[in-house]
Amino acid sequence: EFDVKTAFLNDELTEEIYMDPPLGYALQGEYLERVCRLKKSLYGLKQSPRAWFERFGTVVIQNGFTRVHADHTCFVRNSVDGRRAILLFYVDDMDP
Repeated sequence: EFDVKTAFLNDELTEEIYMDPPLGYALQGEYLERVCRLKKSLYGLKQSPRAWFERFGTVVIQNGFTRVHADHTCFVRNSVDGRRAILLFYVDDMDP
């Protein structure tokens, strides 16, 4: 079991997302009308879990697992000697 605290940091985004600059970022009176375009996912961004899980799924599939059709958070890999590895992804701290 892994408890990853920084899983959503620095993941790639598939859509354009803009935000107000952080407080204290610009000099006094400068860039008041500007916004920042995010290039990487941030913790707390609503798109972060999906972006991270898409990347996770891609890596798992590249390592020989297949996604179970009935449950897209479950991956299975069968070896040539008949052994089976089952990987189930579960997140316990998502907001309702």
